[in-house]
Amino acid sequence: MKKVFFLSFLSSLSMISCSLEGSEENNLTRNPLEARTNQSIPSKNQAIDDFKKALVNANNPTLIKEEIETNSGSQGFGPSRKKIILEPAKMVLLSTGMSKDKVNGLEDDAIISQAFISMSNEQKP
Repeated sequence: MKKVFFLSFLSSLSMISCSLEGSEENNLTRNPLEARTNQSIPSKNQAIDDFKKALVNANNPTLIKEEIETNSGSQGFGPSRKKIILEPAKMVLLSTGMSKDKVNGLEDDAIISQAFISMSNEQKP
């Protein structure tokens, strides 16, 4: 009886592992931007709203205080704040029709700057 139970357990495990082979759990190591762009690119308004929310998170007083304390004299967003807004900024650019290759070819500061420009252009009547 123990052998039958053990064999059925092993066969169940093998069936489960085969069924998970192409599932989302195995795609966790992919680039988050690539996974999101493969699903769908949000509308420009949605991308700008997401970017604005990320800006609110990046302007958290605690993060700003940490950045001031560790400031090396550079201007702009520090690494921790830049990390928060970079992906939403990329989505803004993609939603405007820019290709993924062109976005990936830009430096982080250029991506963020272009997202700000797109956001300001969207707010004009």
